[in-house]
Amino acid sequence: MDNTIIRDLFAKDINRSINGVVKVQDSKDGSIRQELDEYVVTRELQRHFATFFKAYGDAIDVPTDKIGVWISGFFGSGKSHFLKMLSYLLENRQIGGKSAIRYFDGKIVDPMVEAAMERACSVSTQAILFNIDSKAGQWKQGDTAPTALLRGFERMFYEARGFYGEDLKLAKLEEHIDSLGKTQEFREAFERVNGESWLQTRDTYSYFEDDVVEVLQSVLGMSEKAAWNWLEGSEDEVLAPDVFAKKVKDYVDAQAAAHGGNYRLLFMVDEVGQFITNDRDPSLMLSLQTIVEELGAACGGRVWVMVTSQEAIDNLSLPVGNDFSKIQGRFNTRLSLSSSSVDEVIQRRVLEKTAPAADMLAQVYEQDAAVLKNNFTFEGGSRSDLAGFANSKDFVASYPFVGYQFKLLPDVMTEVRKHGVKAKHMSTGERSMLSAFQESAQAIQHDQTGALVPFWRFFDTISKDLEHGIIQVVVCAERAAENAEGLESYDVRVLKLLYLIRYIGYVKATVENISILMIDSLDVDKRALKDRVKESLARLERESYVARQGDTYSFLTDEEQEIAQEIARTPIDNAKVIEYIKKRLFESIYTRANSTAGPTTFRLTAMWTAQSTVPAWAAWNFPW
Repeated sequence: MDNTIIRDLFAKDINRSINGVVKVQDSKDGSIRQELDEYVVTRELQRHFATFFKAYGDAIDVPTDKIGVWISGFFGSGKSHFLKMLSYLLENRQIGGKSAIRYFDGKIVDPMVEAAMERACSVSTQAILFNIDSKAGQWKQGDTAPTALLRGFERMFYEARGFYGEDLKLAKLEEHIDSLGKTQEFREAFERVNGESWLQTRDTYSYFEDDVVEVLQSVLGMSEKAAWNWLEGSEDEVLAPDVFAKKVKDYVDAQAAAHGGNYRLLFMVDEVGQFITNDRDPSLMLSLQTIVEELGAACGGRVWVMVTSQEAIDNLSLPVGNDFSKIQGRFNTRLSLSSSSVDEVIQRRVLEKTAPAADMLAQVYEQDAAVLKNNFTFEGGSRSDLAGFANSKDFVASYPFVGYQFKLLPDVMTEVRKHGVKAKHMSTGERSMLSAFQESAQAIQHDQTGALVPFWRFFDTISKDLEHGIIQVVVCAERAAENAEGLESYDVRVLKLLYLIRYIGYVKATVENISILMIDSLDVDKRALKDRVKESLARLERESYVARQGDTYSFLTDEEQEIAQEIARTPIDNAKVIEYIKKRLFESIYTRANSTAGPTTFRLTAMWTAQSTVPAWAAWNFPW
């Protein structure tokens, strides 16, 4: 093995900016170009593109009301990224000097699917892409809660046309002004009167009521009373779904007339599943059903609704007594993305090697294959797909990561999101698998070839999303290690690891498995590593950072530590414990006396787990 450092193995700069955090609102051309250029169409995605473009292409020729697309997948599956790719493709924008479809040249295996994509992308299309919670979340409280979803759709429809959709009352006024052909005249008149641009100040128009009244009078010919009535009115109610659908149809018809008779409008809504699911109130789910139903009936396939969700549509949490077969019928095209291809995406986007590096790593694997297989064999009923490296090709593609990490990390992130209050933001793409692997590789980029990324390093990549109580435990442990107060720096790494696997049932936190997860080098001394892990766990247990049950260990939260410490401070009277056991045995469990047998001795051995200061085993002699 030569002296090449990790950073020099990669074909692309490991420190380059990668859009690993998928945000549907990011519309910078530089970010879009990189996303299109580096997007990996995995084997699974080949099938999903085929399914989608078959349904979408059929609607180009034959009007249809089947315009709903439901894209499901848990954390790390890439559902939001897939939705963004569809928006880029269908709009077929010019990015970096070429159309979006050209970035997919060579990525689609099936020529029939490629042809369907080309045809769909030739139709003039406007994609309205948004995260529903960020655009309609403010309406989920109070009286507006039942109409929050519809408000979100209407807001984005107005904003896509240049109006101020956050204030529906103002958006309707701007729409009316535009229908009269007086938008530019209105904006110029406001700037003359107010001195500021209308677009820059319209969100605070209520502070310039006199100016607005004057402009409404001069441009629209409204009376002063009528202008003030509008200002003081409450016309911010949403349109009825059928009225909204009619408004959308009128817009699409007008656009189609201007684009040779063919035009598509797409509502592309990220994370709709969490937004509409409510165990007590089905109104938002019914609202989505109605919106899709009305748009499908009114627009005949020219308007589509595509959504993403953590759950498949038939696995949503449904209020008892409600039948949602209708909403399932609204979304005929269903695409379920898994995390199974996450390794393929990360290997190709982040970990691709130079040709010399690939040759060198292949030789390394051939020399150490048997040892590597033995080092990464988990115990205790772990998942069968948790392993080291399948072969030389897998080793080259994965290095400096180990195969099991691509399987384990998505489950860790899902469980952390479930159990950490702040960490729930991870579900909206605040962190991604891509950025987690890139940041972990960056952490060892200056190490020489042979180093591996131990699993504990992923804690640092997700720490920004964790709740304060978890971070506080780790910070206290770090401080104790720095001050040599019962811990060492290595103990903190073990503690971070124990938190990551705290909720993973299929990885038993034994010394053997913990040691495997802590491996940070190809030439690791496994026996020495296990000894070091044992010593570290003993210190962590002694300082109440972890708890031991049999041969397994678990991370203790702040609250759990307090309970453990309180138990440790509670004195135990051995005599009272023994007396209680005698009473339970001979007054409640075993009550029959044996008078015929002579005096014998009955030896009873009992065990209890009160504290380490109390003998674990005790024996008593009872006359019989």
